[in-house]
Amino acid sequence: MSGPNLELAFAWLEKADHDLITARQTLLLPDGPTDTVCFHAQQAIEKALKAVLVSRQVPFPKTHNLLRLMDLALSYMPDLEGYRQDFAQMSLYSAEVRYPDDWFGPDRDDANQSLAVAERVVVKVRTLLSHATGN
Repeated sequence: MSGPNLELAFAWLEKADHDLITARQTLLLPDGPTDTVCFHAQQAIEKALKAVLVSRQVPFPKTHNLLRLMDLALSYMPDLEGYRQDFAQMSLYSAEVRYPDDWFGPDRDDANQSLAVAERVVVKVRTLLSHATGN
């Protein structure tokens, strides 16, 4: 598989990498905001899942719901099923942590866990896409 779909998929993955960089750097701050880390970890997974879907020409809705995106990607990456509980929790980080009226503060453990899950998922997606290119 090659061409524009794979090119766009890698562009989505690059955006996921940017979210991971932001999350990692924020965690390095002594008082780094954990809600920011969790938001960017969620965004990294969302973009990685969209990369899978784009690479396979699967249409997807405009959503931040990781479970909806995961369900669309499962036939290409069945091992994502093991992240269902993490994705359910992390879907809350797309909006709820960003606005004060729905405020709940994830703690440092939540931030570390979210980042670890995001890093694993992005690596899995990169591996899948790299195999699609033959690299």
